[in-house]
Amino acid sequence: MYRFRHSIQSFAKDESGVLLAEFLLLLPMMIWGFLALFVYWDVYRTINISQKAAYAIADLLSRQVVVTTTFIDGLQEVLAFLTPGAQASRMRITSFEMDEGTVVRAAWDSDDRYVLLFSRSPGGAVVAYNQTTIQDLQPFIPEMDDLDSVVIVETWVDYSPDFDIGVLAYGPGLQDQSFSQFIVTRPRTRRVCLDGTSGCA
Repeated sequence: MYRFRHSIQSFAKDESGVLLAEFLLLLPMMIWGFLALFVYWDVYRTINISQKAAYAIADLLSRQVVVTTTFIDGLQEVLAFLTPGAQASRMRITSFEMDEGTVVRAAWDSDDRYVLLFSRSPGGAVVAYNQTTIQDLQPFIPEMDDLDSVVIVETWVDYSPDFDIGVLAYGPGLQDQSFSQFIVTRPRTRRVCLDGTSGCA
């Protein structure tokens, strides 16, 4: 009995191999942490790229006077080029101006705060604004004087993480999502018009 008790005590005091055991216990956490850092870095990189792409397109549009549907549809290719690795991307370009009701023009509703010049989404991927729905953007638009105009570039870039960093049912990880940008830019000319649009000569 004494020998058995002595063997148990010796086994309990023996610390050889503890470092290897601790390493094997921590290895899954280290791998998860490395993958999580990679995924979160990729998320912020995608957000940064999509934001820069939206600003670049907005700056390009602000230099125009009259754009064509071909030009706008081509901007979708620019967005895809500037956001490599994205699953898919969509955009909507809208141009409108302020009407305080002091000037009366054909087809203008002086009761409306904004007058839509055009709204278009390449390939019809996003529903375009109309004269009614454009008014809902008021909280997101800076104060404008009468006949001031702005161009809005909205982009949606889909993102799918390369690794599932969820931990069973305790942490779902990152799901597939879409990063959106809403850029308001004042044109360098009076306004940006769409070729063939009535009332935007």
